[in-house]
Formats: sequence, structure tokens, C-alpha cells
Amino acid sequence: MNWKSLIIAGALGLTGVHVALADDQKTDGRLTSELTFSAIDRHDNGYIHQGDLEAFRSDVFASMDYDDDKRVTYEEFAAWDPGFSALADEKGKSDAYVTATKIVFAFWDRDRDGEITESEMRHAMNADFRRADIDDDAVLTEDEFLNGFIIIVAIKAAIRPDL
Repeated sequence: MNWKSLIIAGALGLTGVHVALADDQKTDGRLTSELTFSAIDRHDNGYIHQGDLEAFRSDVFASMDYDDDKRVTYEEFAAWDPGFSALADEKGKSDAYVTATKIVFAFWDRDRDGEITESEMRHAMNADFRRADIDDDAVLTEDEFLNGFIIIVAIKAAIRPDL
């Protein structure tokens, strides 16, 4: 695990998220994705349910909305990052990463007004949850999340296929 992964793991650990040390064979992107899953899986039960996702969404929206106007601009959206931006920079894929974040933002901005409301984000994340839930059991396993949740898939495609 490199120093960036340790910083991410430490930051998540300080917020009360249980972080298991991963083996050195995993990519930094994979580790960051797994840490994101762990942050959402607040009960550390190995899966995410709608309540977990809603609590995470609410926290993330509040942390993105710097000016507390109940709307998130692309600039606010792009500034919130669990560590993928640094990985993109390291891989020389910054432009692809920015494009991926713009695409996700555009999907989530349902009324195309250049801002995401809490309602839009809730709707988008719930749709992303349903799309990623391959076996339709109303929970996301780590594998379903890593391979099907839209923001992870977009970042994976932008940075590198083995993320």
C-alpha cells in the first residue's frame, strides 16, 4: 500500500469507517474503490442497502455543497474526491478523469440547469443502485458496487481498465 492509500485509509479510519489493510497486489484505484465501498457500508456487513446509500448520499451532498444553497454546481461536485483525482494525475489521465466526472454530473443533473439538487442526487444514486444490483436482491455486494455503480465504472474507464 503506497502513501496515498495510507492517507485515504487513515482519513476514512478517523471518520469511524472500518478499513481492512489490503494486500499489495491491488491497484491504488481498486483500494480507493474498496475504501469508498467501506465508507458506504457503515455497519461493516459486506453489503450496501438503500439506507446505507441514502445516509452516505446525504453526507456527501452536504460536504459538496460548500455554499449551503442546497444545490451542487459542477465545480463543487468536482472538488469532492475520495482520492481518484490524484490517481488520475499520477497515471497522466487527468483530462479523461475530468471528462468522466462531467459525464456523471450531466447524468445526475436531470433538469440540465447546471446544478444538482438533493432530489436529483437521490434519484440518480437510487437509479445507479438499481442498475448495479445485478441479482436484484436490494443490496449491493462489494463486487456489484465496484463493477456496476456508475461513478466507479466511469472513473475506472477513465483512469485504467484494471482499476
